Amino acid sequence: MTTGHARKKKRSRTVAIGLGSAVAIAGGVIAVPAAMAALVPPPASTPFQLKGAETFDTDKLMAAMCPGPTSDRPFQDVGSFFINLDTGEVSPDTSNGVGDPGKTPAGTPPLARVSAHCEYPVTSVKTAVGAPTDASDLIINCGNAVEAGQQITQSLTTTSSVTHSVSVSADFNLSIIKDVLSIGGGAEVTTEWSFGEEVSKSKTDTINVPPRTVAFLERVPQLRTVSSTPVAVLERFTLITPDEVSNQNGWRDNGSIRITSSGFTMAATGDVLDKAGFPAGAIRTKDRPVTDEDCA
Repeated sequence: MTTGHARKKKRSRTVAIGLGSAVAIAGGVIAVPAAMAALVPPPASTPFQLKGAETFDTDKLMAAMCPGPTSDRPFQDVGSFFINLDTGEVSPDTSNGVGDPGKTPAGTPPLARVSAHCEYPVTSVKTAVGAPTDASDLIINCGNAVEAGQQITQSLTTTSSVTHSVSVSADFNLSIIKDVLSIGGGAEVTTEWSFGEEVSKSKTDTINVPPRTVAFLERVPQLRTVSSTPVAVLERFTLITPDEVSNQNGWRDNGSIRITSSGFTMAATGDVLDKAGFPAGAIRTKDRPVTDEDCA
C-alpha cells in the first residue's frame, strides 16, 4: 500500500474512459493528412559529412535545409536556398532556382545556390519505459471489513512527440513522419509503433480494493524512439562569387551530391504496440488509505 497518490477524482464503479491521442511537438503545429503517396527509397551512396569539413555550424545548416518531412512526396519535394559559404547562413531562394542569380558584389563572401530534397534514414531505434499514467478513475472503499472487487474498463492512451537536436521552425505532419521513417524500418517502425496514430483500444481488468482504501489502475507505457540523421540530396549546386557563376559537381565541387551533419538529428517517440495492437506496458494497481474527504 502506498501513500504517494493522494488524488482527488470522482467516485466510480465501472469506469469507461474515451481514447485519444496526446500530441507534443517541438517547433510546429500538427495536422493529420490523407493517405501517403508512394515513396522513392534513398540511394545507397554514403553522404558527405559536413561536420569537421566546414568552419561554420553545419548542424544549423542541415536544420534549416531538412527540418522534417512536410510533404506526402518527401523525396520529390525540392527546396531552393542560398548559403553563405563563410558563415553557413541559409536563406530561401524565392525564385525556386530559376534564372541567373548574378555575381555577388566585390568583397562579399561566396554564395552557394542550392536545390535539394531531403531524406530521413533511420539511424537508431530505442525502446524505454515511460512515465506512469492513470488508466482508471479511483475506486473508493470506505468500509471496515469488506473487500470491494470491481471490474474496470480502462482506456489506453497513446502519445507522440518530435524533438530535434537543433532548434527548427517548421510544421510537421505525424502520419508523414511515420511513413518516411518506416521505409526499411521493419516491424519496429511499421506495425509495432503507434507514432502519429490514435489507437482506439480498451480492456477490462478486475481491481480488488481492501477496506479503508482508495485504489486505481496505472499503466507504465513502453515508448519507442526512432531517430534519423537527415541527408540533403543536392540536385544543383551553383557557386556565386564576384568573379563568376558556375554550376559545380556536388558540394563545393567535391563530387558528393548527398550531404549530412552528424550533430543534427530528429527523434520521433510513440507508444510500442503489442501483438494484439494494444499500447504495450505493465498495468498495475496503486492504492492509498482513504481520507475523510473520500468518505464524506
